[in-house]
Amino acid sequence: MKKVVALILALIFVFSLAACGGTSGGSESESATEAKASTAESKTNDTTNGNNTSKDSKTLIVYFSWSNNTDKMANYIHDRIGGDMERIEPVDAYPEDYNETADKAKAERDNGARPKFKELQFNPEDYDTIFIGYPIWWYELPMIMRTFLDTYDLSGKTIVPFNTHEGSGDGGTYDQIKSEEPNATVLEGLPIRGGDIENADSKNKVNEWLSGLGY
Repeated sequence: MKKVVALILALIFVFSLAACGGTSGGSESESATEAKASTAESKTNDTTNGNNTSKDSKTLIVYFSWSNNTDKMANYIHDRIGGDMERIEPVDAYPEDYNETADKAKAERDNGARPKFKELQFNPEDYDTIFIGYPIWWYELPMIMRTFLDTYDLSGKTIVPFNTHEGSGDGGTYDQIKSEEPNATVLEGLPIRGGDIENADSKNKVNEWLSGLGY
């Protein structure tokens, strides 16, 4: 009888060990599955973050506008590509009268002036791509834009110029920007006649231009 009881107890002990072993194995399997899932999720997050960083490479649209024609063009661009946007505001405002402003702009050009502008909210040096806009004054860059180019180091940046005009196209200013920023990549710019800026065709031209640049 004692032998039978001992045998039964031994069998119970063996089955208990087998049960414990099965439970332990299941826990390890679940832990491994959870670890793999966590790793996969981590990799997914890393990939997502990487894509966002690449997709949202920092873009700034910065421009000077007196008559608001260039302002409208800047907004067409912003509607298409997003990014940050800022208007360059002179410390000493230009007159509201066209002739007075034309005379002042000519004097600045003839004297090689560097008109000061108010501190920008966004630092162009923090961006990868910079759209730079302006009107053509006396067949060249407004001198306040020369101040802008002198103020910031745009080496290694991608510069995309755009401008409004009343018959002079870009006035050779895109080549001027390339000359003043030899260490930047200057892409093809777009000039639009200021008097036509509110036409639907002008916005279409902006969108076609941006599409050609890959935006």
